[in-house]
Amino acid sequence: MPELPASNARICFFAERQVGIGSAAAALEPHARGLPKAVWADITYVKPDGWIERLPLPGRLAGVLRGFRQSGAALREGPFDILFFLTHNPAVLRQHAMASTPTVLWTDVTPAQLDAQAAQYAHPVDGSRPIRALKTALVRRAFQRAAFCVGWSEWARRSFVDDYGVPASKTTVIPPGIDLTRWTVPTRDRAGSLPHLLFVGGDFERKGGVPLLEVFRAHLRGRAALDIVTRDAVPDEEGVRVHRGLTAGSAPLLALYHAASAFVLPTRGDCFSIASLEALATGLPVVVSAVGGISDIVESRHTGYLIDPSSRTELRQALGALVADPALGRAMGLAGRARVEQRFDAAKTAERLFALCNSIVPAARAMA
Repeated sequence: MPELPASNARICFFAERQVGIGSAAAALEPHARGLPKAVWADITYVKPDGWIERLPLPGRLAGVLRGFRQSGAALREGPFDILFFLTHNPAVLRQHAMASTPTVLWTDVTPAQLDAQAAQYAHPVDGSRPIRALKTALVRRAFQRAAFCVGWSEWARRSFVDDYGVPASKTTVIPPGIDLTRWTVPTRDRAGSLPHLLFVGGDFERKGGVPLLEVFRAHLRGRAALDIVTRDAVPDEEGVRVHRGLTAGSAPLLALYHAASAFVLPTRGDCFSIASLEALATGLPVVVSAVGGISDIVESRHTGYLIDPSSRTELRQALGALVADPALGRAMGLAGRARVEQRFDAAKTAERLFALCNSIVPAARAMA
């Protein structure tokens, strides 16, 4: 049977809509919905005022049941040639479907990697030893059943192989993309004004807000201004403006990127950084910690600086260099925009993901 073009394949997309994952889903969704036979299912794990949510269920069981029902509603629109999961979590609940339909899993992190960052995320390693062993076995089976496990970064891809025994030939890296028609480089004319540093992190402490404030107070106050976007209760102070209630991709947030001179995120724990991609797309140099898969985003000393999250010295030196030399920041920002256009364009990401799905359609047809 000849290969079926991806645009004619019947693909069911299951997309988690949480934090950074939600941003990646939003960037992919219009391209997926443009496929004539595709089905798109948002997995939110909650339905306001739903009957499951009103049940007296322990822990996160209500969310698990809601996610199971949300994915089940999409599966009932099948059969499908390909199942596509962002991330692996909803796939773990649908192993019977994976057994009968070739599946692509696309994720920023594996549970093993998240457990390794448990202290930074305040992420509980749940349950007794038997329960944890069962969860690990279910995730391992999901990864090994998938036709392809796709990491957002090389860091994530290695975990499929090293932690879950997935053959390397069944893994690849396709990073998420952003909408470059929305995230554009503005005309910045800051002559005579202080450079503005921008921090965007809902979890202020984990994202490195505390050392950033310390470095700013000791070395940069009066030389730069700092804008902080967070959900946490951080007070304004001299040279520092705090913005709360801004949603991802909103016009007020985009305006802050456009007004900034550099983006800074000295995060202690992270898997990837969509905010850093957005900063690069708007022509900003990026100062960010080399944790998780972030090293795939920034070319240190070319598009910004990768720093040790525990080193205030590296943070001070990187920010000091950008504040002292605006031309350096502008050059890094333009190089960053070019890198995003090459590697992190949402349209190109969609093309690569659809091409991967297309490559396994013949096997799907043969299985059917």
